[in-house]
Amino acid sequence: MIDFLKKLVRLLPIFFTALILAIIVWLSSVSSSDPNQVVTYSNPVPLVILGQNPDLLITDKSASDITVTLRAPRSIHEQISRNFNLVSAQINLSGLTAGTYQLTPEVNVRNFKPVQVVEVNPPEVTISLELIAQRSHEITLLQTGSLPVSYEASDPVLSSESVQLQGPESKVNEVIDVVATIDLTNATTTITRIVELRPIDRRGNEVQGVSLNPASITVEVPIKQLVGYRNVFIKIVTTGSIVQGYHLTSLVVNPPSVTIYASDPALVPSMPSFLETEPINLTGAVADFSTNVSLQLQDGIVVVGNQEVTVEIGIDAIETSIQILDVPVEILNLGTNLRVNISPETVDLYISGPMNVLETLSAKDIRVTLDLRNRIPGTYQITPDVLLNNSELKLDSILPGTVQVVLWR
Repeated sequence: MIDFLKKLVRLLPIFFTALILAIIVWLSSVSSSDPNQVVTYSNPVPLVILGQNPDLLITDKSASDITVTLRAPRSIHEQISRNFNLVSAQINLSGLTAGTYQLTPEVNVRNFKPVQVVEVNPPEVTISLELIAQRSHEITLLQTGSLPVSYEASDPVLSSESVQLQGPESKVNEVIDVVATIDLTNATTTITRIVELRPIDRRGNEVQGVSLNPASITVEVPIKQLVGYRNVFIKIVTTGSIVQGYHLTSLVVNPPSVTIYASDPALVPSMPSFLETEPINLTGAVADFSTNVSLQLQDGIVVVGNQEVTVEIGIDAIETSIQILDVPVEILNLGTNLRVNISPETVDLYISGPMNVLETLSAKDIRVTLDLRNRIPGTYQITPDVLLNNSELKLDSILPGTVQVVLWR
């Protein structure tokens, strides 16, 4: 037994030498079939933040992702290329207090051991941490714009008088006012608006990075008209008649309403709901025109502002259509030594336009022609040309639409 053990001890160096040589041969074989490669991946790896104190906010971060260079067997690189989510990166903020830190990202490749991180870009990430601050602040309402004459606004009603600010301590400390702005331009009745709130610094700029609760409020501004004033609409009064064959297309007054005032309280109940213009004479009118006219006012009533209004009158000719029968067809540019026969020799026309123009229109005012320039002997179907003597007239149709032309020598 002792001899056996002695022999075994003498053989151990040979055994270990053979084992080492076998491992070297195996590693060489594996390395030659699946060699290591160094690859820089262009895909960015998002940085995951771990261990952040809930009382702290990240106010600045020099990078949100990184790129990596890895050394690994070719087969592993192929798997990473197919699924880049296997690579992750994180920064651990555990135990950190308010301040600025330069931290090294930690890169992990899921489920793969023989992987070496050769390079991380950027190698360090600068992160600033700041305490979260909260405080309450009163809301300032800014009213912009002007109410029309004779209207006044009462004290506004806000759905909330204060707002809760939250954000980085430095940002919250910049806020000196929280404003809500409402525009009263031309308002004549009580208005209710949902208004966004804005945190403002000393220079009047909005402070970014601060959250507001609530972010908006409802603002109601009561608006009423002063005693003795009234808004009334304008009624246009006309006299005379436009020329026969024309018609009114529009009557527009600007402004459509005005504000009137009665200094005598006894007249207030009898103030009219509308005012009439001085009569506008339409006699002989055949085209659009505008005019400034005064308003008819009873004693003790005055118009606030401009005492005249502008009236735009639209006038257009009455459109109709007529049929003109048997208008002869003229031949133009018949070639030398050519003879012609056309069928039919007359056409019927349907023409539309202003009624007063059509009333005086006759066949002699119209030319229907066939241009035979450069035509050689043969049979043709040609659409006639119709020339009307007035640009206001329009050809609706011609019957027949074509004329048969036979040319021969």
